[in-house]
Amino acid sequence: MDIGETFVTGFCKAQNQTRMVVLEFEQKEDGTRVFLDSDCAYGKCPHSRDCLLMAQAGDQAGTDW
Repeated sequence: MDIGETFVTGFCKAQNQTRMVVLEFEQKEDGTRVFLDSDCAYGKCPHSRDCLLMAQAGDQAGTDW
């Protein structure tokens, strides 16, 4: 089990601007990633359900957050 981080740049609806977000994840032995935390308000943000940044991060990581 390894903890990693990735940087994603994209449009944030809550702040109405482009921003860079740091995402922390756990890399499982089977190669899957589990989302742990971000430096934005993902999960508490009213746009979490349709967050463009997290959708982009999921595409890059090959997973759904």
